[in-house]
Amino acid sequence: MNTNHPSIDPLQAEQTLYYLQQLVTTLPLFKQLNDDLTLIKKKADHFRQFKDVVILGTGGSSLGGQAITALQESLSPRLHFLDNIDAHTFANTIQNVSPSQTGVIAISKSGNTAETLMQLLTCIDIWQDTPLAHHFLVVSEPGENAIREIATKFSLPTLDHPDDVGGRFSAFTVVGMLPAFIAGIDGHSLRQGARDVLANLQGATVHDCPALVGALTQASLYRQGVNQSVLFTYCDRLQLLASWYCQLWAESIGKKNSAGHPQGTTPIKAAGATDQHSQLQLYLDGPRDKFFTVLTLTQQHALKSVQTGFFQQPALTTLHNKTMGQLMIAEQKATIDTLKLNNCPLRELKLEQLTPKSLGSLMMHFILETLAMAYLLEVNPFDQPAVEQGKKLALEYLCKP
Repeated sequence: MNTNHPSIDPLQAEQTLYYLQQLVTTLPLFKQLNDDLTLIKKKADHFRQFKDVVILGTGGSSLGGQAITALQESLSPRLHFLDNIDAHTFANTIQNVSPSQTGVIAISKSGNTAETLMQLLTCIDIWQDTPLAHHFLVVSEPGENAIREIATKFSLPTLDHPDDVGGRFSAFTVVGMLPAFIAGIDGHSLRQGARDVLANLQGATVHDCPALVGALTQASLYRQGVNQSVLFTYCDRLQLLASWYCQLWAESIGKKNSAGHPQGTTPIKAAGATDQHSQLQLYLDGPRDKFFTVLTLTQQHALKSVQTGFFQQPALTTLHNKTMGQLMIAEQKATIDTLKLNNCPLRELKLEQLTPKSLGSLMMHFILETLAMAYLLEVNPFDQPAVEQGKKLALEYLCKP
Protein backbone atom coordinates (compact mmCIF):
# COMPACT_ATOMS: atom_id res chain seq x y z
CA MET A 1 0.00 0.00 0.00
CA ASN A 2 1.36 3.38 -1.02
CA THR A 3 0.06 6.25 1.11
CA ASN A 4 0.22 10.01 1.28
CA HIS A 5 -0.97 10.73 4.82
CA PRO A 6 -0.48 13.00 7.84
CA SER A 7 1.49 12.11 10.95
CA ILE A 8 0.06 9.44 13.26
CA ASP A 9 -0.09 9.51 17.07
CA PRO A 10 2.14 6.55 18.15
CA LEU A 11 0.25 5.84 21.38
CA GLN A 12 -3.14 5.88 19.69
CA ALA A 13 -1.76 3.64 16.96
CA GLU A 14 -0.51 1.04 19.44
CA GLN A 15 -3.80 1.06 21.34
CA THR A 16 -5.79 0.55 18.14
CA LEU A 17 -3.50 -2.25 16.99
CA TYR A 18 -3.98 -4.01 20.34
CA TYR A 19 -7.76 -3.57 20.01
CA LEU A 20 -7.75 -5.23 16.58
CA GLN A 21 -5.55 -8.09 17.74
CA GLN A 22 -7.93 -8.77 20.63
CA LEU A 23 -10.97 -8.70 18.36
CA VAL A 24 -9.46 -11.30 16.07
CA THR A 25 -9.25 -13.79 18.94
CA THR A 26 -12.77 -13.19 20.27
CA LEU A 27 -15.25 -12.14 17.59
CA PRO A 28 -17.38 -14.85 15.89
CA LEU A 29 -16.93 -12.75 12.75
CA PHE A 30 -13.34 -14.03 12.56
CA LYS A 31 -13.81 -17.47 14.07
CA GLN A 32 -16.30 -18.43 11.38
CA LEU A 33 -13.52 -18.31 8.80
CA ASN A 34 -12.64 -21.84 9.98
CA ASP A 35 -16.20 -23.21 9.75
CA ASP A 36 -16.73 -26.29 7.61
CA LEU A 37 -17.98 -25.48 4.11
CA THR A 38 -19.15 -29.02 3.24
CA LEU A 39 -22.88 -28.38 3.69
CA ILE A 40 -22.73 -25.03 1.89
CA LYS A 41 -20.87 -26.64 -1.01
CA LYS A 42 -23.45 -29.44 -1.17
CA LYS A 43 -26.29 -26.93 -1.40
CA ALA A 44 -24.39 -24.98 -4.04
CA ASP A 45 -23.92 -28.12 -6.15
CA HIS A 46 -27.68 -28.59 -6.10
CA PHE A 47 -28.27 -25.06 -7.43
CA ARG A 48 -25.56 -25.40 -10.08
CA GLN A 49 -27.90 -27.72 -11.99
CA PHE A 50 -30.20 -24.81 -12.80
CA LYS A 51 -29.84 -22.51 -15.77
CA ASP A 52 -30.59 -19.47 -13.60
CA VAL A 53 -30.45 -18.76 -9.87
CA VAL A 54 -32.37 -15.84 -8.34
CA ILE A 55 -30.93 -14.60 -5.03
CA LEU A 56 -33.31 -12.55 -2.90
CA GLY A 57 -32.06 -10.28 -0.14
CA THR A 58 -31.00 -6.73 0.53
CA GLY A 59 -28.06 -4.89 2.11
CA GLY A 60 -25.64 -7.21 3.83
CA SER A 61 -27.62 -10.25 2.69
CA SER A 62 -26.78 -9.43 -0.92
CA LEU A 63 -23.81 -7.09 -1.39
CA GLY A 64 -21.14 -9.51 -0.18
CA GLY A 65 -22.34 -12.21 -2.55
CA GLN A 66 -22.51 -9.71 -5.41
CA ALA A 67 -18.95 -8.51 -4.75
CA ILE A 68 -17.61 -12.07 -4.73
CA THR A 69 -19.51 -13.44 -7.71
CA ALA A 70 -18.34 -10.57 -9.89
CA LEU A 71 -15.33 -12.88 -10.39
CA GLN A 72 -17.52 -15.47 -12.16
CA GLU A 73 -16.03 -16.37 -15.55
CA SER A 74 -18.58 -18.88 -16.90
CA LEU A 75 -22.10 -18.01 -18.04
CA SER A 76 -23.82 -20.87 -16.26
CA PRO A 77 -25.68 -20.73 -14.04
CA ARG A 78 -26.65 -17.11 -14.41
CA LEU A 79 -27.01 -15.39 -11.04
CA HIS A 80 -29.62 -12.68 -10.58
CA PHE A 81 -29.37 -10.69 -7.34
CA LEU A 82 -32.68 -8.99 -6.61
CA ASP A 83 -31.82 -6.61 -3.79
CA ASN A 84 -34.63 -4.11 -4.17
CA ILE A 85 -38.42 -4.04 -4.42
CA ASP A 86 -38.77 -2.03 -7.63
CA ALA A 87 -41.62 -4.01 -9.17
CA HIS A 88 -40.56 -3.15 -12.72
CA THR A 89 -37.03 -4.53 -12.25
CA PHE A 90 -38.35 -7.56 -10.38
CA ALA A 91 -40.91 -8.40 -13.06
CA ASN A 92 -38.41 -7.94 -15.90
CA THR A 93 -35.94 -10.32 -14.25
CA ILE A 94 -38.51 -13.00 -13.47
CA GLN A 95 -40.05 -12.80 -16.95
CA ASN A 96 -36.67 -13.65 -18.44
CA VAL A 97 -36.16 -16.91 -16.55
CA SER A 98 -38.00 -20.20 -16.73
CA PRO A 99 -39.28 -21.29 -13.30
CA SER A 100 -38.69 -24.94 -14.15
CA GLN A 101 -35.00 -24.21 -14.80
CA THR A 102 -34.46 -21.63 -12.05
CA GLY A 103 -33.55 -21.89 -8.38
CA VAL A 104 -34.50 -19.28 -5.78
CA ILE A 105 -32.50 -18.47 -2.64
CA ALA A 106 -33.93 -16.05 -0.06
CA ILE A 107 -31.47 -14.60 2.47
CA SER A 108 -32.45 -12.60 5.56
CA LYS A 109 -30.36 -12.68 8.73
CA SER A 110 -33.20 -11.64 11.02
CA GLY A 111 -35.79 -13.49 9.00
CA ASN A 112 -38.06 -10.46 9.30
CA THR A 113 -36.82 -8.21 6.48
CA ALA A 114 -39.99 -6.90 4.83
CA GLU A 115 -38.43 -6.51 1.38
CA THR A 116 -37.14 -10.09 1.29
CA LEU A 117 -40.40 -11.51 2.65
CA MET A 118 -42.32 -9.72 -0.11
CA GLN A 119 -39.88 -11.00 -2.75
CA LEU A 120 -40.08 -14.58 -1.48
CA LEU A 121 -43.87 -14.69 -1.28
CA THR A 122 -44.10 -13.25 -4.79
CA CYS A 123 -41.72 -15.90 -6.13
CA ILE A 124 -43.55 -18.74 -4.39
CA ASP A 125 -46.73 -17.65 -6.15
CA ILE A 126 -44.94 -17.60 -9.52
CA TRP A 127 -43.24 -20.97 -8.91
CA GLN A 128 -46.39 -22.65 -7.50
CA ASP A 129 -46.53 -25.23 -10.32
CA THR A 130 -43.01 -26.49 -9.57
CA PRO A 131 -41.81 -28.69 -6.68
CA LEU A 132 -40.96 -25.79 -4.36
CA ALA A 133 -38.61 -27.77 -2.10
CA HIS A 134 -36.46 -28.56 -5.16
CA HIS A 135 -36.26 -24.97 -6.37
CA PHE A 136 -36.12 -22.93 -3.15
CA LEU A 137 -33.77 -22.41 -0.20
CA VAL A 138 -34.20 -20.06 2.77
CA VAL A 139 -31.21 -18.69 4.72
CA SER A 140 -31.76 -17.00 8.09
CA GLU A 141 -30.62 -17.15 11.69
CA PRO A 142 -32.15 -20.07 13.61
CA GLY A 143 -35.22 -19.65 15.77
CA GLU A 144 -38.71 -18.36 15.21
CA ASN A 145 -39.00 -15.65 12.59
CA ALA A 146 -41.19 -14.75 9.64
CA ILE A 147 -39.13 -16.27 6.85
CA ARG A 148 -38.84 -19.59 8.68
CA GLU A 149 -42.61 -19.59 9.11
CA ILE A 150 -42.86 -19.32 5.33
CA ALA A 151 -40.33 -22.14 4.95
CA THR A 152 -42.33 -24.36 7.28
CA LYS A 153 -45.63 -23.56 5.55
CA PHE A 154 -44.29 -24.49 2.11
CA SER A 155 -41.78 -27.18 3.25
CA LEU A 156 -38.78 -25.23 1.95
CA PRO A 157 -35.25 -26.33 2.93
CA THR A 158 -33.26 -23.95 5.13
CA LEU A 159 -29.68 -23.08 6.02
CA ASP A 160 -28.60 -21.25 9.16
CA HIS A 161 -27.16 -17.75 9.00
CA PRO A 162 -24.88 -17.32 12.05
CA ASP A 163 -26.84 -15.31 14.59
CA ASP A 164 -23.70 -13.71 16.02
CA VAL A 165 -22.39 -12.22 12.74
CA GLY A 166 -24.04 -9.03 11.44
CA GLY A 167 -25.26 -8.92 7.86
CA ARG A 168 -22.73 -6.41 6.56
CA PHE A 169 -19.89 -8.47 8.06
CA SER A 170 -21.21 -11.78 6.72
CA ALA A 171 -19.50 -12.08 3.32
CA PHE A 172 -17.37 -15.02 4.49
CA THR A 173 -20.38 -16.94 5.87
CA VAL A 174 -23.08 -18.76 3.91
CA VAL A 175 -24.21 -15.34 2.63
CA GLY A 176 -21.14 -15.01 0.40
CA MET A 177 -19.89 -18.59 0.22
CA LEU A 178 -23.10 -20.09 -1.17
CA PRO A 179 -23.27 -17.72 -4.17
CA ALA A 180 -19.50 -18.13 -4.62
CA PHE A 181 -19.69 -21.90 -4.97
CA ILE A 182 -22.75 -21.67 -7.21
CA ALA A 183 -20.76 -19.33 -9.47
CA GLY A 184 -17.88 -21.81 -9.57
CA ILE A 185 -15.60 -19.63 -7.44
CA ASP A 186 -13.15 -21.25 -5.01
CA GLY A 187 -14.62 -20.27 -1.65
CA HIS A 188 -11.80 -22.03 0.21
CA SER A 189 -9.25 -19.79 -1.50
CA LEU A 190 -11.35 -16.71 -0.78
CA ARG A 191 -11.38 -17.53 2.92
CA GLN A 192 -7.66 -18.30 2.87
CA GLY A 193 -6.95 -14.80 1.62
CA ALA A 194 -8.92 -13.42 4.57
CA ARG A 195 -7.14 -15.72 7.03
CA ASP A 196 -3.75 -14.60 5.72
CA VAL A 197 -4.59 -10.99 6.57
CA LEU A 198 -5.59 -11.99 10.10
CA ALA A 199 -2.45 -14.08 10.56
CA ASN A 200 -0.28 -11.14 9.52
CA LEU A 201 -2.10 -8.91 11.99
CA GLN A 202 -1.17 -11.00 15.02
CA GLY A 203 2.56 -10.33 14.78
CA ALA A 204 2.36 -6.94 13.08
CA THR A 205 3.73 -3.61 14.16
CA VAL A 206 1.72 -0.46 13.48
CA HIS A 207 3.36 0.22 10.14
CA ASP A 208 3.07 -3.45 9.05
CA CYS A 209 -0.73 -3.30 9.15
CA PRO A 210 -2.18 -1.49 6.12
CA ALA A 211 -5.73 -1.56 7.51
CA LEU A 212 -4.59 0.12 10.72
CA VAL A 213 -2.57 2.75 8.85
CA GLY A 214 -5.61 3.42 6.66
CA ALA A 215 -7.89 3.97 9.64
CA LEU A 216 -5.39 6.12 11.52
CA THR A 217 -4.84 8.24 8.44
CA GLN A 218 -8.54 8.80 7.87
CA ALA A 219 -9.22 9.52 11.54
CA SER A 220 -6.46 12.14 11.56
CA LEU A 221 -7.77 13.73 8.37
CA TYR A 222 -11.34 13.63 9.72
CA ARG A 223 -10.28 15.86 12.59
CA GLN A 224 -9.03 18.30 9.94
CA GLY A 225 -12.37 18.41 8.11
CA VAL A 226 -11.84 15.60 5.58
CA ASN A 227 -15.21 13.86 5.88
CA GLN A 228 -15.57 11.94 2.60
CA SER A 229 -13.85 8.74 1.53
CA VAL A 230 -13.63 8.03 -2.21
CA LEU A 231 -12.92 4.49 -3.40
CA PHE A 232 -11.67 4.71 -7.00
CA THR A 233 -11.71 1.20 -8.52
CA TYR A 234 -9.79 0.58 -11.73
CA CYS A 235 -11.44 -2.74 -12.52
CA ASP A 236 -15.08 -3.32 -13.46
CA ARG A 237 -15.16 -6.57 -11.47
CA LEU A 238 -14.43 -4.55 -8.32
CA GLN A 239 -17.26 -2.04 -8.71
CA LEU A 240 -19.62 -4.28 -6.73
CA LEU A 241 -16.93 -4.53 -4.08
CA ALA A 242 -17.14 -0.73 -3.85
CA SER A 243 -20.89 -1.01 -3.19
CA TRP A 244 -20.22 -3.58 -0.46
CA TYR A 245 -17.55 -1.30 1.04
CA CYS A 246 -19.91 1.69 1.07
CA GLN A 247 -22.48 -0.18 3.17
CA LEU A 248 -19.84 -1.65 5.48
CA TRP A 249 -18.23 1.74 6.12
CA ALA A 250 -21.35 3.93 6.30
CA GLU A 251 -23.48 1.66 8.47
CA SER A 252 -20.62 0.81 10.83
CA ILE A 253 -19.15 4.24 11.60
CA GLY A 254 -21.85 6.75 10.67
CA LYS A 255 -23.52 7.27 14.04
CA LYS A 256 -23.30 9.12 17.33
CA ASN A 257 -20.53 8.38 19.80
CA SER A 258 -21.00 7.88 23.53
CA ALA A 259 -21.07 11.65 24.03
CA GLY A 260 -23.89 12.03 21.51
CA HIS A 261 -21.77 13.67 18.79
CA PRO A 262 -22.38 12.57 15.17
CA GLN A 263 -19.37 10.78 13.67
CA GLY A 264 -18.35 9.29 10.36
CA THR A 265 -17.04 9.94 6.88
CA THR A 266 -19.20 9.47 3.81
CA PRO A 267 -18.07 6.70 1.43
CA ILE A 268 -18.21 7.44 -2.29
CA LYS A 269 -17.55 4.97 -5.09
CA ALA A 270 -15.90 5.97 -8.34
CA ALA A 271 -15.06 3.81 -11.36
CA GLY A 272 -11.83 4.31 -13.24
CA ALA A 273 -11.41 5.29 -15.95
CA THR A 274 -15.10 6.18 -16.43
CA ASP A 275 -15.44 8.67 -13.60
CA GLN A 276 -12.32 10.56 -14.60
CA HIS A 277 -14.73 12.10 -17.10
CA SER A 278 -17.47 12.88 -14.57
CA GLN A 279 -16.16 13.26 -11.02
CA LEU A 280 -12.46 14.05 -11.21
CA GLN A 281 -13.01 17.76 -11.89
CA LEU A 282 -14.81 18.08 -8.54
CA TYR A 283 -12.14 16.04 -6.76
CA LEU A 284 -9.32 18.25 -8.03
CA ASP A 285 -10.89 21.72 -7.94
CA GLY A 286 -13.71 21.23 -5.45
CA PRO A 287 -13.71 21.25 -1.63
CA ARG A 288 -10.69 19.63 0.03
CA ASP A 289 -12.82 17.32 2.13
CA LYS A 290 -11.99 13.96 0.54
CA PHE A 291 -9.59 11.09 1.15
CA PHE A 292 -8.88 8.89 -1.87
CA THR A 293 -8.25 5.17 -2.11
CA VAL A 294 -7.20 4.23 -5.64
CA LEU A 295 -7.59 0.49 -6.16
CA THR A 296 -5.47 -0.63 -9.10
CA LEU A 297 -4.90 -3.92 -10.94
CA THR A 298 -1.57 -4.78 -12.54
CA GLN A 299 -2.51 -7.87 -14.54
CA GLN A 300 -4.70 -6.86 -17.48
CA HIS A 301 -6.68 -9.05 -19.84
CA ALA A 302 -4.65 -9.82 -22.97
CA LEU A 303 -5.98 -8.09 -26.06
CA LYS A 304 -4.13 -7.38 -29.27
CA SER A 305 -2.42 -4.03 -29.71
CA VAL A 306 -4.05 -1.56 -32.09
CA GLN A 307 -2.31 -0.24 -35.19
CA THR A 308 -2.77 3.46 -35.84
CA GLY A 309 0.43 4.44 -37.64
CA PHE A 310 -1.50 5.36 -40.80
CA PHE A 311 -3.49 8.10 -38.99
CA GLN A 312 -2.39 11.70 -38.53
CA GLN A 313 -4.25 12.89 -35.43
CA PRO A 314 -2.08 12.73 -32.26
CA ALA A 315 -4.99 11.23 -30.30
CA LEU A 316 -4.73 8.22 -32.63
CA THR A 317 -0.99 7.99 -33.19
CA THR A 318 -0.42 7.91 -29.43
CA LEU A 319 -2.32 4.62 -29.35
CA HIS A 320 -0.14 2.95 -32.00
CA ASN A 321 0.97 -0.55 -31.02
CA LYS A 322 -0.61 -0.20 -27.58
CA THR A 323 -3.18 -2.44 -25.88
CA MET A 324 -6.29 -1.56 -23.90
CA GLY A 325 -4.61 -2.91 -20.77
CA GLN A 326 -1.65 -0.59 -21.26
CA LEU A 327 -4.01 2.36 -21.56
CA MET A 328 -5.78 1.33 -18.34
CA ILE A 329 -2.48 1.11 -16.44
CA ALA A 330 -1.49 4.53 -17.78
CA GLU A 331 -4.86 5.93 -16.65
CA GLN A 332 -4.37 4.47 -13.16
CA LYS A 333 -0.96 6.06 -12.77
CA ALA A 334 -2.12 9.37 -14.25
CA THR A 335 -4.99 9.68 -11.76
CA ILE A 336 -2.73 8.87 -8.81
CA ASP A 337 -0.08 11.35 -9.89
CA THR A 338 -2.64 14.06 -10.65
CA LEU A 339 -4.17 13.69 -7.18
CA LYS A 340 -0.69 13.88 -5.64
CA LEU A 341 0.25 16.96 -7.65
CA ASN A 342 -2.90 18.63 -6.38
CA ASN A 343 -2.03 17.72 -2.76
CA CYS A 344 -5.03 15.43 -2.32
CA PRO A 345 -4.63 12.89 0.51
CA LEU A 346 -4.58 9.43 -1.03
CA ARG A 347 -3.29 5.90 -0.98
CA GLU A 348 -2.95 3.23 -3.63
CA LEU A 349 -4.09 -0.31 -2.94
CA LYS A 350 -2.48 -2.40 -5.66
CA LEU A 351 -3.56 -5.88 -6.70
CA GLU A 352 -1.12 -7.76 -8.90
CA GLN A 353 -3.96 -10.01 -10.07
CA LEU A 354 -7.61 -10.48 -9.16
CA THR A 355 -8.25 -13.95 -7.75
CA PRO A 356 -10.55 -15.33 -5.05
CA LYS A 357 -7.61 -15.26 -2.64
CA SER A 358 -6.65 -11.64 -3.36
CA LEU A 359 -10.31 -10.60 -3.17
CA GLY A 360 -10.65 -12.32 0.20
CA SER A 361 -7.59 -10.45 1.45
CA LEU A 362 -8.95 -7.14 0.21
CA MET A 363 -12.36 -7.64 1.81
CA MET A 364 -10.78 -8.56 5.15
CA HIS A 365 -8.54 -5.49 4.87
CA PHE A 366 -11.65 -3.28 4.62
CA ILE A 367 -13.37 -5.08 7.50
CA LEU A 368 -10.38 -4.51 9.79
CA GLU A 369 -10.04 -0.91 8.67
CA THR A 370 -13.72 -0.29 9.40
CA LEU A 371 -13.44 -1.76 12.89
CA ALA A 372 -10.32 0.28 13.60
CA MET A 373 -12.01 3.48 12.40
CA ALA A 374 -15.02 2.77 14.64
CA TYR A 375 -12.67 2.37 17.60
CA LEU A 376 -10.93 5.66 16.81
CA LEU A 377 -14.25 7.51 16.50
CA GLU A 378 -15.60 5.78 19.62
CA VAL A 379 -18.71 4.32 18.00
CA ASN A 380 -20.23 0.84 18.03
CA PRO A 381 -19.57 -0.72 14.60
CA PHE A 382 -22.18 -3.45 15.02
CA ASP A 383 -25.46 -1.57 15.44
CA GLN A 384 -27.56 0.65 13.13
CA PRO A 385 -30.14 2.49 15.27
CA ALA A 386 -31.15 5.04 12.65
CA VAL A 387 -31.82 2.33 10.06
CA GLU A 388 -34.06 0.44 12.49
CA GLN A 389 -36.18 3.57 12.95
CA GLY A 390 -36.79 3.79 9.21
CA LYS A 391 -37.78 0.11 9.00
CA LYS A 392 -40.31 0.58 11.79
CA LEU A 393 -41.89 3.62 10.14
CA ALA A 394 -42.15 1.86 6.76
CA LEU A 395 -44.18 -0.96 8.32
CA GLU A 396 -46.42 1.56 10.12
CA TYR A 397 -47.11 3.37 6.85
CA LEU A 398 -47.86 0.06 5.11
CA CYS A 399 -50.54 -0.72 7.69
CA LYS A 400 -52.34 2.62 7.24
CA PRO A 401 -55.39 2.65 4.95
